[in-house]
Amino acid sequence: MIPLVVTAAGLVIAAVTQSAVLTIAAFAVTTAGIYAAFPVFWALPTAVLSGSAAAGGIALINSIGNLSGFVGPYAMGWFKDITGSYIIGLLFLAGLAAAAAAIVAATVPRDDAGRIPR
Repeated sequence: MIPLVVTAAGLVIAAVTQSAVLTIAAFAVTTAGIYAAFPVFWALPTAVLSGSAAAGGIALINSIGNLSGFVGPYAMGWFKDITGSYIIGLLFLAGLAAAAAAIVAATVPRDDAGRIPR
């Protein structure tokens, strides 16, 4: 969840800053956040599901990931055409990263005391 929050924060900073150096730094933080989230995110279906349900969960994640390769760039272009700026597109992607963080936070298994087991 934390890398997804870092990703969302990096995208928001990249959207609102006026400095080229800060924008590049924000994109670097965004890239680090998203690549840090991948390994943990792929382990989540087998931690929450078992057997064929885990296989279905992995297939669903893969399908959504493949769709995002089309939807993300298409949405950025669409928002750029409508607004003349990349700001709304970056904020849209930040919202998706924040939604993913919320979904991960809601689905991580917890023990009886509400703690995440290690």
